[in-house]
Amino acid sequence: MAFELFPADGGLVPGVRRQLLCRGAGVALLGVCGVSGVGSLLSGCASTGPREFTLSERQILATLAERFPANRRVLEIFDVRLASPKLKLLPAEDRLMLGFDLGVQERMLTARTFKGNLVFSSGLRFDAGDSTVRLVRVRRENIAIDGLPSLLASNVNRWGGLLAEDLLEGTVVHKVEQAAIDQAARMGLRPGALKVTEGGVMVTLEPLRAQGT
Repeated sequence: MAFELFPADGGLVPGVRRQLLCRGAGVALLGVCGVSGVGSLLSGCASTGPREFTLSERQILATLAERFPANRRVLEIFDVRLASPKLKLLPAEDRLMLGFDLGVQERMLTARTFKGNLVFSSGLRFDAGDSTVRLVRVRRENIAIDGLPSLLASNVNRWGGLLAEDLLEGTVVHKVEQAAIDQAARMGLRPGALKVTEGGVMVTLEPLRAQGT
């Protein structure tokens, strides 16, 4: 029984397109976020209120697609495969919902492979050490596996939580080029607060002094 979190008319956007938005200056830049792009963004925002750019669903999905499928052995009983990441923005909770196709091979009793779905939610943080946006406070929201014997089902909730901690906590969903970070720093700015909105993940460019540097 599949868990229908992402309806056909809603959650996902096919393809990949990089988009940056600067609301303060009304500037939209399409393309990879490089030095020239960030320079233009900062120049446009330098004297006009909030400075921010938005990571789109497509950008985040493109990064996740590079990291999945992923395989883990859990409790020495299950070989687990997560594939086909899906994404839904949860602005009211300032979190993301992440869904995966799930494959589970039970190694001890039946050696059968079962299929299902696994859904997590997560917050986000910016890691200034390597200029990445990462998942944080990941938690399992739902798991559904077709035909799993009741003897094994009792372990499902436990290893669903383990997967959240082991596989997804700290996962990179976006990387900002170091050259762009350096150019922002020369203008007295760096990425600060993150906020999930209906249009994507908003990253605020804050003055260095506002972050205690």
